[in-house]
Amino acid sequence: MLSHMRSRSSLLSHILGSNEGIRGYSELSIRYKRAFSLLDQKIALHQDGLRFDSSKILFDKILHKSYDFKNSEELDNASSTVIIMTRQPVATVKSIVTMGRKHGNQKYSDVDWACEYYSQRLSSLTDYAKELDSFFYLDSDDIVKETDKTLARLSKALNLKVPLSNEYSSFNKTGKEKSGDTSENIKAGKIVRTNENSDVVVPSTLEAKLNEQYSDAVEVMKELGSS
Repeated sequence: MLSHMRSRSSLLSHILGSNEGIRGYSELSIRYKRAFSLLDQKIALHQDGLRFDSSKILFDKILHKSYDFKNSEELDNASSTVIIMTRQPVATVKSIVTMGRKHGNQKYSDVDWACEYYSQRLSSLTDYAKELDSFFYLDSDDIVKETDKTLARLSKALNLKVPLSNEYSSFNKTGKEKSGDTSENIKAGKIVRTNENSDVVVPSTLEAKLNEQYSDAVEVMKELGSS
């Protein structure tokens, strides 16, 4: 899955990883730019105690450019099903900043930095959308607003024998740093709706710029991807 920070990627990862046909539920932080990275993925999943064979789908999520594949051709050639997921900009930026303040991370706590990160990551995801042979596009809001319909579509796209469920399991790294969402919500085992942090303010000029970029990106992804 190609996405960005605070896109609800941990939630979806746990839903996917709880399915009997999929192994993997967290951000493995593997640099897919180097040779044998797919072997590194298998090793990381095995070290986490996950058992799998050739019948299982192996999952990872990539939220930062430093972990991306060198190019879309390598991703296409990996015989992968690619999910691209995005979340609306203001909600994402507020969530990044809230997370940064909670953990005392000065970089993530800065609104300007969060806006720039989101803009750059959205550009990368749009580039992938234009270059990939195929991908499944997912609007993050659909996970909480149209859960059953969204999971049914994704189950079909992944050709799963058992459909995805809106309830999920906890794993070894659930809620731990550097593996995804560290909030208590991820440990709930079900989808929990949260409110935006009103204490975080995104300047109107940046909000307008990001909204325009987001609208253009979604148009491209919906046109080129399946959903």
